[in-house]
Amino acid sequence: MMNQAMDDMDEMTGFGPSGGRIPVAALASAMSTKSTYNNISISNSNIGVVNTGDLAKIDAVITLTKDSDADAIGLAIKSLAQAIVDSREIDKAGKQELIDFVQAIGEQIVGARKKPILFSLFKGLEERAKGYVAVSAAAQSLILIATKLLGA
Repeated sequence: MMNQAMDDMDEMTGFGPSGGRIPVAALASAMSTKSTYNNISISNSNIGVVNTGDLAKIDAVITLTKDSDADAIGLAIKSLAQAIVDSREIDKAGKQELIDFVQAIGEQIVGARKKPILFSLFKGLEERAKGYVAVSAAAQSLILIATKLLGA
């Protein structure tokens, strides 16, 4: 629409094409490709299902755990987050709730690592993930790995 208006004005003034057109094809192409963080891949069907700001924070946690004592936890968080995003059996609100748990766990892992808080988060994650096979398996894996790291 904007390009058409500019073309009409150029034609009326007689100065010729002024340039500066909106690259409609390039924008459409960029919007149709996957949004990929360094660690979590989001396809078009999942855009808007979970808050991308939360995913960016989880992505940062995964990156921060690389080459640290929590490297295995970072990989487990990555698997869990990807399972949540990819799940077709969880509604939007359920996905957001699970992502909130993952984000909170991640913040504790790269931060203070307070055992009571982490174990409360694990319990909540475990309860919420019940009934979703892939997500529940990934959650159990994360809890097992984290429990070993925390020495509990």
